[in-house]
Amino acid sequence: MFQFLYALISFFSWGSEGIFDKKSMEKLNPYNALNIRYAFVFIWVILTTIIFSGITLPSFSLIPYILFTCFIGAAAIIFFFKALNEIGVSLPIAIAKNYFLVTIVISIIFFNETLTLMQIIAALMILSSIFVLSFEKKEKKIILSKGVIFSLLTLVGWGAYFALIKPIVLTLNPFNASLVLESTIFFMILSYSFLTKKELKLNEKKSNGFAFIASILLVIGSISYNFSIELIGASLTAVAVAPTPILASVLAGIFLKEKLTKIKYAAIIVSVIGLALLFL
Repeated sequence: MFQFLYALISFFSWGSEGIFDKKSMEKLNPYNALNIRYAFVFIWVILTTIIFSGITLPSFSLIPYILFTCFIGAAAIIFFFKALNEIGVSLPIAIAKNYFLVTIVISIIFFNETLTLMQIIAALMILSSIFVLSFEKKEKKIILSKGVIFSLLTLVGWGAYFALIKPIVLTLNPFNASLVLESTIFFMILSYSFLTKKELKLNEKKSNGFAFIASILLVIGSISYNFSIELIGASLTAVAVAPTPILASVLAGIFLKEKLTKIKYAAIIVSVIGLALLFL
């Protein structure tokens, strides 16, 4: 049981993080909330790396690859915060956490990997759940739910990002990988905000407090996830973290009073089962 501890820490951290991200946007726009959150993350990853590991810089040859990977990661998290701002926590997390499906597709295309029959069934379960979560019936028409397009873009972005970070995690230890990735993404988001003249407010203490808590949960979840991969492997870690959307939807219902239809809750459960089967 102890070997799953890091995966469980990651599960609870990421499952609750979205609540605080959403609360931070009560008085902040998505870009403002993101920059404050990542400013805290930047501090945390530096401190944890210095305390527990020591900073190791990546090789010069790896830097272009890191920049490309982080560009995708930055775009994905921007889309995710736009989704949180428009439609709340439950749906964006439920849809975006299926990014493993995109990761596998990339592995098949570029690394010649194949799927077992069980994985094909799991993939079909995930695809069907994404469809149910993304669309709704309105006036006898099936339409894309409000804000869902940002969740789908997050799904694609995270799928590519997590497929691409593997060489970085293998080259650097979990602390240094988190430091390089999260800090680069922060500076990319900050640069984009300045270039596009997005409003940045620093005096909203309550919102900043929620962003502060979200940053702690993000760092704890990310480092624990990397440690779990080293300890029990990527597949078992993915299975352990798969129920994150269920935890997020339960917490969103309790603390944010979010409500989904019964069929969407059922779709979340189906997607979680599909994700678990994908890695068994």
